[in-house]
Amino acid sequence: MNNFDFIIIGGSFAGMTTALSLTNVSSDLKIAIVERLDILNSDRKRDGRAYAISAASLALFQEIGIYETVKQEAGKITDIKITDYKSPFFLDFLGYEVDPKNGQLGQIIENYHIHNALRDRILECKNITVFSPNSYEDITFGEVVKVRLDNEKVISGKLLLACDGRFSKLRELYQIHTTQKKYYQTAIVFNISHQKPHENIAHEKFLPGGPLAILPLKDPYQSSVVWISSDKTASVIMSLDEKNFVHQLTKKMENVLGEICVTSEKFSYPLILVEAEKFYHEKMLLIGDASAGVHPIAGQGFNLAISGIKILCQLVKDNLVSGLDISSKALIDSYNKKAKYEAKKMLVATDILNSLFETKSFSIGLARDLGLGLVNKLPRLKKFFIKSAGGF
Repeated sequence: MNNFDFIIIGGSFAGMTTALSLTNVSSDLKIAIVERLDILNSDRKRDGRAYAISAASLALFQEIGIYETVKQEAGKITDIKITDYKSPFFLDFLGYEVDPKNGQLGQIIENYHIHNALRDRILECKNITVFSPNSYEDITFGEVVKVRLDNEKVISGKLLLACDGRFSKLRELYQIHTTQKKYYQTAIVFNISHQKPHENIAHEKFLPGGPLAILPLKDPYQSSVVWISSDKTASVIMSLDEKNFVHQLTKKMENVLGEICVTSEKFSYPLILVEAEKFYHEKMLLIGDASAGVHPIAGQGFNLAISGIKILCQLVKDNLVSGLDISSKALIDSYNKKAKYEAKKMLVATDILNSLFETKSFSIGLARDLGLGLVNKLPRLKKFFIKSAGGF
């Protein structure tokens, strides 16, 4: 039987980031990753999806040794322009106001670059063992956690980390009550090329049919787009031929980048808020989307996962320094309390934001627009919002 300190179920973004972050705490920690897909022998390919990575998350990328690799493929966000349909008011978040050194609010990095950089760094770490392609067949909790894999191999660990996504099978298996809210909205994500340079500006346009985010990629003439609409409208949009799709998108974009062309496959997925009632079961912790999944309106999904990973790593570090067990009840309780608090703040903020901009109420719409103008004219309040979003 192979003995580990941590067994991570799920070797995608949250799983690999957790393994590398724990390695950064101590390279003496033995970590196992169990992943059903073969992540070791093939690169992930470009698929049109990208993450908005906050300043705080970029700092963690630096700590775990992937920043120098991914920054070569990153689009810098120096300005975020937030506009409301036909409103004269707008909100302008400028990077230099909070980060004079780098002048940025974060970076847009295509998912496949992050995935491949994480995987390559994992392969360099002798304390991390990857079981892939493998899945778990049985899990038993006791003094240690024992996991029987689909190849009949049994591995044990002090703590099990569930990094198996928003619709976590482990969360379901152990009947952790979960609140779900269907928004009856669909996000359509893809990349575009455009006539005008993006000048490292991210646009968030709140429109009657749903918000549209245009995010700058490394190439000044390419951007990543997140187009959110009702489920019914989204199915119609996805069925359009290329000419009509581009025509509708051009109208939504209000010509901010000139003529456009779709350059990637289009992906769509339903938007559902997910919040676990507790972030643990015995000696298992829920990490990332397995614990809480937010509306993408503020682009904070992966950043929220990273904030939880940082909480876990600090607790593990404190226990190691104090000579305490890294699977102690005190550590599990502290993780549950602190990670739930951070998740709740983001869940509430994104849910309210979506409701505010989705409403058809004239009075709320007027108050919303006045609020945009007010925040833009109050430097201290504006700086607070920027710091909250960027993790400064």
